[in-house]
Amino acid sequence: MKRIVWIAIGLVALVSAVMMYNVWRGSQEPVTHTPSPLETGRAQLHAQLEEAQKTESQAEQQDWNSAARLRALMQGHEQRIEKLKGNTAAGEIVAYDRDAIDRLEKRIAQIAEQEAAKAEAAQEAAKQAAKQSQP
Repeated sequence: MKRIVWIAIGLVALVSAVMMYNVWRGSQEPVTHTPSPLETGRAQLHAQLEEAQKTESQAEQQDWNSAARLRALMQGHEQRIEKLKGNTAAGEIVAYDRDAIDRLEKRIAQIAEQEAAKAEAAQEAAKQAAKQSQP
């Protein structure tokens, strides 16, 4: 009976050692499988998003003080949202575009306020100049 117990303990130890070795080897080896079309598409969309963020941030920096150019950038974001409307894997891009539209709308509103303040200041200065020129 003791012999059977020792044999069973030996087998359990051997099986557990083999399992630990397999787990260790599996964690050390790289995963090599062909990505599915879904994974490939997601990776391409993410790469497109990163590229778009770089180019659009440069364009925004150049056009930050022009309301007309910022509106053109907004239209580009809106067109991309329309193009990706049915694509469920493009949620990250659509969210980025919506955030960009919100940011650009706020900047356009700031530019409009600044221009209105400048126009009002110019009118006030003209009134002051007219008052001072009268005897």
